[in-house]
Amino acid sequence: MLQELHIRNFALIEEVRFSLGPGLNVLTGETGAGKSILIDALGLVLGGRSSSEMVRQGCDKAIVEALFVVQRDKLLSELLQALGIEWEDNALVIVREVHASGKSVCRVNGRIVTVQILRQIGGLLLDLAGQHEHQSLLRVEEHLAILDAFGGEPVQRLKQKVAAAYANWRAARKALEKAAIGEQERVQRLDMLRFQLEEIETLGLKPGEEDELEEERRKLAHAEKLYGTASGAYDSLYQGGQRQASIVENLHKISSELEDALRYDPELASILELVKSSAYQLEEAAHELRSYRDRIEFNPDKLQVIEERLAALARLRRKYGDSVADILAYANKISQEIVDLEHHEENLERLQSELDSLERQLVKDAAELSRKRKSIANSFAKRITQELSSLMMPRTRFEIDFQLQPDEQGIDVDGQRVHVSELGIDRVEFLFSANPGEPLRPLVKIASGGELSRTLLAIKTVLSGEGVETLVFDEIDTGISGRAAQAVAEKMGLVASANQVICVTHLPQVACMADRHFLIVKRQRAGRSLTLVQELSEAERVEELARMLSGAELTDTTRKHAEEMLLQARLLKHEAS
Repeated sequence: MLQELHIRNFALIEEVRFSLGPGLNVLTGETGAGKSILIDALGLVLGGRSSSEMVRQGCDKAIVEALFVVQRDKLLSELLQALGIEWEDNALVIVREVHASGKSVCRVNGRIVTVQILRQIGGLLLDLAGQHEHQSLLRVEEHLAILDAFGGEPVQRLKQKVAAAYANWRAARKALEKAAIGEQERVQRLDMLRFQLEEIETLGLKPGEEDELEEERRKLAHAEKLYGTASGAYDSLYQGGQRQASIVENLHKISSELEDALRYDPELASILELVKSSAYQLEEAAHELRSYRDRIEFNPDKLQVIEERLAALARLRRKYGDSVADILAYANKISQEIVDLEHHEENLERLQSELDSLERQLVKDAAELSRKRKSIANSFAKRITQELSSLMMPRTRFEIDFQLQPDEQGIDVDGQRVHVSELGIDRVEFLFSANPGEPLRPLVKIASGGELSRTLLAIKTVLSGEGVETLVFDEIDTGISGRAAQAVAEKMGLVASANQVICVTHLPQVACMADRHFLIVKRQRAGRSLTLVQELSEAERVEELARMLSGAELTDTTRKHAEEMLLQARLLKHEAS
C-alpha cells in the first residue's frame, strides 16, 4: 500500500506531502489544476521516464519520495534479496531525483539502483492505469500480456520455460548459420586460423611467464646497481674500512664492554642480550648479502633474449588477447574451429541435429503454454463479460481469438512453419460485440472511448486479485456518464474493498464513493502558479461534489444533491461490507 507521497519542485508543485489510506482515495479538481501532475510524479518514482522539463523553473532538481508498506510478497522479497536491499518493518522508501541537467538518481531504502531495476520493483508495488491506458487495448500485442497476467504463476512458469527453450533454439540456429559458409570462404578462414595458431604455438607460451620474464629482465638490466648495493652493505656490516671497524665488530666490542659493566649493575643484562642478538642477526645478514652478491648475473646476451621474448609476447597480446592466459584461450578456441572447418560436413550434421532437438523441445514447451492459455481463455472472457454487464453493458459479448502466424523462419507446428518468440507461438486478440445481433469483431476496431474505458476497468477488476495491492486510475472514466457512471463508481468501490485504489476522476458518482477525498487546486503566489493538495473534510466534500455536479454556480439544491450522493455511497459501502 502507498502510505505517503512527498513531491518537491516537480512541474507546478513547489512542495506537497500527503498520506493515503486503504480503500478508495479520490483526487478531484478543476481542469488544469495539476491532478495528472501527481500521477506523473507517481509514475516517475516507479521508474517512468524522466526529463529536465519536470524540474520546477528556477530549481536545481525535483524530488519525488514514496513510502510503501507492503505485506511480505514472495516475488518482491526475492527481488530485493537478490539486489542486496534491506527491507525492515514491511516498509519500502523509494526516492527519485531529477536534476535540471537531465540526470536522474533512483534510491530504494537508501540504495542507489538503475531505472530498469526501479521499474521491476515498481511493477510489484503498484499498477498505474493512466488516462490514455485504455488505448493500450488498441494494441493487439498487449492482449497476450493481459491474458497471461490472468493465468498467474502457472502461466509465468511455462513462459519462463518457453523463453529458455527459445534462447537455446535461436543460439543453435545462429551457430548453424555461421557454420554454413561457402567452400572458398571456408578455405580462406581455415588458412588464416592455421597461421594464427602456428604463430601462437611457435612461442610455446606458458601461463604466468610474463611476470617471471619481467622480474628476470629487471634483475639483469640493473645487475650493476644490485651488485654495488649488496657489496656496499656487506662491507659496512662485516668488512669495515681501512680506518673504520665494521658494524658487526663494533657491536661485539660494545658487548664486551657491557659484560664488564654487568659486574656493577645487573640491570644491563637485558640490554646486553639485545646487543648480542643484533650482532648475530647482522652477521647473518652480512653472510646472506655476500651470497646474494655472488649470485648476481651479468649476462647481456641473456637479457637480449628476454627482451626479444617479451617483445614477441607484446605482439601477440596486441593481436590475440591482453595476457598469456587470454592468448592461450584464443588458441584453444580457434583450434576447435579449425577442427570444425576441417570436418565441415560432420559439423553441419551435428549442428543440424542439435537444432532439430532444440526445436522439438521448443515446439513441446510452446504447445504446452498455448494449451494452458486456451484453457484459461474461456474463464477470463466469462469474467470480463460479467464485469461489463455490471458496468451497464449487459448484452456485451467478449471472446478471445487465437491465431498462429505463418513464418518460414519459424518452427514446425503440425506441419506448418509458424512465428515463434520468447512469448511462444500464440497471437491473441480480444473480440467484442456491444450490441445484440452484431457479430464479434476485433475490439481495436469497433469499441468506443467509453466502452474501452469500461473494458479496461473490467480487466483491472478481474486482475485485481492476481497482482499488486495498489491500483491507480487516472481518468479512465472518460467518456462515461449517467447510469454507466454510477456503475463505474460502484465497481471502483468494490475493487477498493480488496485493494488500495487511487483514482483521479471528474465524475461525482466516483468521488462520492471515496474513503479519502483530496482536492487539487492551482494557486498564484509571488506571480507564479503552484499546485496544492488538500484532504477534504465531510463538509468540504459536499462543496466539492456540488461543484462537480453544477460547475461554478453552487446552490442549495446542488449541495443537497451532493449530501444525498454521499449518504447513498455510505449505504452502498455498508451493504457491500
